[in-house]
Amino acid sequence: MKSRLLISTLILSMGGLFFSQTSVSAETIIKFSHNMPQKKTATYHRYFLLFQELAKKYTNNAVTLREFPGAQMGSDQKAAKKLQLGTIEMMAVASNNLAQLYGGFDLFTLPFIFKDLACATDHVLTDKGLLNDISSGAQKKANIRVLAFGVGGMRNMMNSKKPILKPADLKGVRMRVAKNPIQLDTYKALGADAIGIASKETYSALQTGVVDGHDGGSSWAYSHKLHEVQKYISITGHQVVVISVIMNNKAFNKLSKKVQDGLTRAAQEAATDNMNYMKNNESKIMDKFRKSGLKFSKPDLAPFRSAVKSVWGKYSDRVGGWDRINKVQNLQKKCK
Repeated sequence: MKSRLLISTLILSMGGLFFSQTSVSAETIIKFSHNMPQKKTATYHRYFLLFQELAKKYTNNAVTLREFPGAQMGSDQKAAKKLQLGTIEMMAVASNNLAQLYGGFDLFTLPFIFKDLACATDHVLTDKGLLNDISSGAQKKANIRVLAFGVGGMRNMMNSKKPILKPADLKGVRMRVAKNPIQLDTYKALGADAIGIASKETYSALQTGVVDGHDGGSSWAYSHKLHEVQKYISITGHQVVVISVIMNNKAFNKLSKKVQDGLTRAAQEAATDNMNYMKNNESKIMDKFRKSGLKFSKPDLAPFRSAVKSVWGKYSDRVGGWDRINKVQNLQKKCK
């Protein structure tokens, strides 16, 4: 009798162990990559923390996000390639660093396509038709699914040589930009020497004089302390840094419909929070730049807009055609 009881207990224990292991294995681990440090004020890390919390809530703990910050997975373009191949499942990345995989992401890289940050967040990046259009193209061309758009602030011009008040002031100034043809040609049209340098190499390139200035979003620049090695900032606002929260499409399709919906809801709610935060945070970052000693200039933008007008025509096919460009323009007619 005791022997039978012992065997029954053992079987139940083993069954419980099996059930426990099955429950653990049912949880999906998603690797989430980005290029910023783990600071509460850093845009990508801040986004991740809320996304992680919401994802657990809306998927009933079926998904756990694991953060890989500070470009641990390589430069944005290398990490995006890893995501496309399925080595990592998800990342937050400036859209201009995805264009080598799908040109439609470069729609937002066109200079001066946005009137300002609020116009971009309130009237363009919340348009579901545009999100679905770009996501559909990215799925077909690059095995990438776009879950949400966010922002990383405005791109202005910083340098260590002189104030930039007109395009001619950029002559002889070596500007760091992301390795993106539209950004390189934008500065070429403005008369600057543009050099493509990866995010994690930018501080040392500025510090050692490899380049004189840089083009980067406000939040990214502050989180990487680039103001420490710059003297001047010109408020050109020539680009809004549009963040794409993307996932490997095959990994997404392996999830149940319920988990897919929960994950997408979490990504988009965290993106809404991100955009509201950045609209308020942009001026705070500018105040921090002032306190750091940066000298501010606010140039007349008309000559800058005129100088880069040809870039739109050159890259219209790459970004999805004039219909997409015009849609972004039409969505902004509601802006004040």
